[in-house]
Amino acid sequence: MAAEGFVDGRGKHMIIPVADWRKQRYLEWLCTAPADREPKAKRDLAAELGLERRALWSWEQDPEFLREWEKTYLKTIGNPGRKQQIMDTLFKTATDGDDPKHVAAAKEYFAIEGSLKPQKVQVSVNRDPDELTDEAIEGLIAAHAQSMKDTRERAAGTPET
Repeated sequence: MAAEGFVDGRGKHMIIPVADWRKQRYLEWLCTAPADREPKAKRDLAAELGLERRALWSWEQDPEFLREWEKTYLKTIGNPGRKQQIMDTLFKTATDGDDPKHVAAAKEYFAIEGSLKPQKVQVSVNRDPDELTDEAIEGLIAAHAQSMKDTRERAAGTPET
């Protein structure tokens, strides 16, 4: 693994393990929404950690760090509290008529919630056609014919009769 830009008191580059508090703090910062990050800028975080900014970049290139970042990210988004925050934000945006994104937010909110579309129900009828009366067969044919006629009329824009 390459040196990570952190120089000890003797001027030697040090390899910092992923479990180190600085890398854990950086992972936490990376997995926080940009608007909620403290400090806001990466250079300020590097200063807080006593590192050069390029050390953070170097960590982002390290496969071990990337695996830990992905694991931390998945834990963060899988957190039920985070999901509820997202749903609350979507709801807030969806119900704000002045927000230009309110329609998209409402659509997404209902898609996630599952109440926008009715649940699909599959119905199977296993009945011997020989048991149908002539009147039942005529009724089925008439209903199907009317359905096809209605579909054509809607497509053509003509009123239904």
